[in-house]
Amino acid sequence: MSPNSNLNSQTKIALLFFAREKEVGKPLLAWPHYDFDPQEKIYELIEKSNKWSKELNNKVIFTLKKWIKNEKDLEEVRNNLDKFDGMLVYILTTSLNYKLFLNTIREINKPTIIFTEPYHSLAWPEISTLMRKRKSIIAVASSSEDDLLRALNVLHSYIQLRRTKVLVISTPKEMSLENLHTSDIYVGDRIYNEYYFKRIRELLRLEFVDYKELIKKYNEVKDKEARLIAETLRKNAYWVNDNIRNDDLVKAAKLYLASKKLIEERNANAIAINDFTIMMDDLDALPVTPCVTITLLNDEGIPAACEADLNSLILQIIFKHLANRPAWITDPVFDFKDKSVIYAHCTAPTRMAGFKVEGEPYALDIHDETGKPVTVRTKFKVGQEVTIAQISWDFKKLIMRKTKIIDSPIIKIGCRTKAKTYADNIESMLWEYEAPLHRVLVYGDWTKELMYLAKLMNLEVLFEGKA
Repeated sequence: MSPNSNLNSQTKIALLFFAREKEVGKPLLAWPHYDFDPQEKIYELIEKSNKWSKELNNKVIFTLKKWIKNEKDLEEVRNNLDKFDGMLVYILTTSLNYKLFLNTIREINKPTIIFTEPYHSLAWPEISTLMRKRKSIIAVASSSEDDLLRALNVLHSYIQLRRTKVLVISTPKEMSLENLHTSDIYVGDRIYNEYYFKRIRELLRLEFVDYKELIKKYNEVKDKEARLIAETLRKNAYWVNDNIRNDDLVKAAKLYLASKKLIEERNANAIAINDFTIMMDDLDALPVTPCVTITLLNDEGIPAACEADLNSLILQIIFKHLANRPAWITDPVFDFKDKSVIYAHCTAPTRMAGFKVEGEPYALDIHDETGKPVTVRTKFKVGQEVTIAQISWDFKKLIMRKTKIIDSPIIKIGCRTKAKTYADNIESMLWEYEAPLHRVLVYGDWTKELMYLAKLMNLEVLFEGKA
């Protein structure tokens, strides 16, 4: 389970400054102070921008740095649109040219952070006006550079999301976004409409591939190449179900290698496998369940979704770039007896703490619903803080919850990997549950970053289970 080396595609940012000009020998006539010199501050921030890039591992680079004083400056930005993917707009004083400020953001119309330090701006009405127009804007007012770096990391992740090409492996009858998940198993869960289709297409580039193409690639993989992966899987597992043969692990490894080859050939960055629909049509259509494939791909930094769940895949892609770690698609289970919400599924990554961090302990088991081999059963860290999130079925809300894992139980029924959490208000969590079913779990507290992301994606924030 080796991490992928190509994790940090660069995002190019225009660093634009807005400030009132100070005339020589005269007071500024603005906040932060009559003697404040915007030009000196801009020189300082331009120098700092190199440090910001380094602190973000050069995921973000600043390719255009300019004080926008007049229409001529704005025209220069317009003429260089191909040099940047998004903007960091830094407000340095009050009493600036607000019309020019508003026109710049409206006309450039790229994902934007508006940042200001305390006592340097009072542009709250202008900023909120822009945000109410559903522009992709994060507004941050802070005396901490950490808040700026967080926002830049979110902006980077969002821009990388929109560059992502996804292979959707499906059946011939579900080979388009509109036809995806027409199987009876999804009725009531994934409720789609034209707005949903529009938003998905804005965020992801999709290529549908008949699962028979995957099988063709599978048949081209040499057993010898797959056997090395199979041996490593068995050797590193702390337990293996007696019903799993070495040949099952070789097949699982071949399916993983075939999926990876298909991703490389189609120049894709992520994959979604419509496994339930494929296996409902023909239980033996796939040589093994794709659970191991999804685990291994996620562990090495290739976002992979079971059940072709594109909502969840969006968040997996975001967390890849934002947190440098995989995220896990789950089914929530409620138990009023001890106020627990257990998140369960059969496709858990092991490198939950990071692509370059040693994976969590795991066992090899059979798939719950089909009884077929083989799936990884990851043992999650008790006490680990986690963020759980999802995009609502109507693509209007970003649902999130922060909690801690209190157990990683091994229970025969239900999907193999389980993470148990406590919810004091469990009744309202169930009674007010927002579709779709799945939730995405990631190690760490990413709630502030998700709030920023919601602004870029024009989503309302919903804290799940809040009393």
